[in-house]
Amino acid sequence: MSKKQFLPIAIDITNKKILIIGGGEDAYKKLKILQRSTDLVEVLAPNVISWIKNTGIKYHEQQYDKNVLKNYYLIYSCVEDPAFVRQLIRDCREANVLLNVHDQPDFCEFVSPAIYKQDNISIAVSSNGEDVFKSIKIRNQLKDYFENYRLQKLLIAN
Repeated sequence: MSKKQFLPIAIDITNKKILIIGGGEDAYKKLKILQRSTDLVEVLAPNVISWIKNTGIKYHEQQYDKNVLKNYYLIYSCVEDPAFVRQLIRDCREANVLLNVHDQPDFCEFVSPAIYKQDNISIAVSSNGEDVFKSIKIRNQLKDYFENYRLQKLLIAN
């Protein structure tokens, strides 16, 4: 497989539903990140942990069926079963829906960058899906810089 090249873009998700397949801790972490940008996130899994249930989002405790894909704009898979992931890749391509497979960029149609958002400004740091922790580290350094800069400006203004 040739090395993938991801284009960092900002995508309009206004009024568009996003589905997370998987109901465990990884799905919960992905949900918390997505909730920073939208409340139109749903979870589908045979078993959904209480952390997800307690967020108030819509969840479906049921088996996956490829027919659900047509109702969503983006799909995030947080399932570690390789056979399921291969089937999901085929199903998403057939349904023309973009897929992100948690921690497996080789199977992703898109990856999510590490994001710092303040008001209407967003800073995204991407490692082309290769080093998530480095992206997060750089994002956090930028966050610290901008928050310290804003604090200094506030102190000078007063």
